[in-house]
Amino acid sequence: MSRMKAHPRVFWHRLKDHVRRFGWIWLAVFLILSLVNNRWHLALNRSHSLPFKLFVIERGQKDVKVGDYVAFEPKPSAVGGYRLTFIKEVVCGPGQTLTRENRTFYCDGKELTTAKKRALNGNPLEATQPQVLGEDQYFVRGTHKDSYDSRYESFGLIDRCRFSGRAHPLF
Repeated sequence: MSRMKAHPRVFWHRLKDHVRRFGWIWLAVFLILSLVNNRWHLALNRSHSLPFKLFVIERGQKDVKVGDYVAFEPKPSAVGGYRLTFIKEVVCGPGQTLTRENRTFYCDGKELTTAKKRALNGNPLEATQPQVLGEDQYFVRGTHKDSYDSRYESFGLIDRCRFSGRAHPLF
């Protein structure tokens, strides 16, 4: 069975009618997708470091406080020279005092986390040194005992300039 082709004038007439009736919807969808794509993006947590698996990253939002989740790139030396994005919880910020008793960390006296002596592969892990955090320094952590985060000297504190945005957990 052959199908008849519409005359070009019919096609253009139908297209103009469609644009006249639904053009504003297409424009709104385009604007929303552009805004969302430039300002927000989804990130999947593939490790057990946090209880959440899916985050929305608010790009460019570097004004974070204790209790917020943040997306960032750690120093390349901390991750074998690779460029990786991590999501962790900010638990100690600029001007706060980070102390350590044995391998347990405290921020202004509040217990944060404990550093392990050895990595899962058996390599020794040096704990971060106690200090007053600088103007743009943050101590970030995962909630899992095996999380690789600021409790370890090789990972270190995270400077604000390394933030790519604030992370909002979805589930």
